[in-house]
Amino acid sequence: MNKSIIALAIAAALPVAAQAGATLSGSVEASVEAGGATTIASSVTLASSEVLANGMTATTSISLNAGGTAAGTAGLSGDFGTLTLGSGVDNQAGARHGDVASVMGHSTTANSGNGATYTGDFAGLSVSLAHGQIDAEGATATSAGATYDFNGLTIGAAQQEGVSSLGGSYSFGDLTVTAGKKTDTAAVITASYSTTVDALTITASVNNSSTTEASVAYTLDGITVTAAYDGTDTDVSASYTSGDLTVTANSASEVTAALDLGNADLSVERTAGATTVTYRSEERRVGKECRS
Repeated sequence: MNKSIIALAIAAALPVAAQAGATLSGSVEASVEAGGATTIASSVTLASSEVLANGMTATTSISLNAGGTAAGTAGLSGDFGTLTLGSGVDNQAGARHGDVASVMGHSTTANSGNGATYTGDFAGLSVSLAHGQIDAEGATATSAGATYDFNGLTIGAAQQEGVSSLGGSYSFGDLTVTAGKKTDTAAVITASYSTTVDALTITASVNNSSTTEASVAYTLDGITVTAAYDGTDTDVSASYTSGDLTVTANSASEVTAALDLGNADLSVERTAGATTVTYRSEERRVGKECRS
């Protein structure tokens, strides 16, 4: 939080326009498991955005979660790009941005920690830099990436902690071909295909290591049935939506029913013989602004 406080103080010292706005949002969630304990979680977030006199935009966001844990970020954006400092930033953002062939093995979700990120676009060249904490002991990591578009062909380069990659991606209508190589590994070439015909959606991918993935989804009158193959197993799932009610089930015997109550959500989940009922109430004060 110290980095966020320093960044907020810097932003406050900059010349600002006469008008600023803040939005407060939050949620309360209570979960009751059959034969188990009741869990109550809550969070409150305060976000603000201001247009400065020099044309740049300053943003802040502070979140207070159950248990007293807090996270906050401060950002500044303009013609130079976007700079964000604070907690909860993605320290792998740079490498994730430049790894267009997905050969570096990053997870699909952000690896959040305390640090800073920067993104910018310059005449077709897009760059991303990130530095931040990667574990509870305070170890840090730095990542960088860049992409360039050559008339539909995207070239990307990435680097993180001694590991680098170079790759490219090009789409031929519904078919996308990517090729990439990272440090000390063989090159990977992947062909992916996706198309929708009426109510049927088909996706498939194969690479030069003979790894194959495919899925077929069919939707009709609110019912969607999906069969997905990951190279080893096939999983079948189905979902049904009627108004504010959504029911889902899969071949692992997991069944969930969710009801949208307007300003709250009610869900019932049955997994491995256990039933969990969750009630989540959301209070959003969008439009109620604090002005200076």
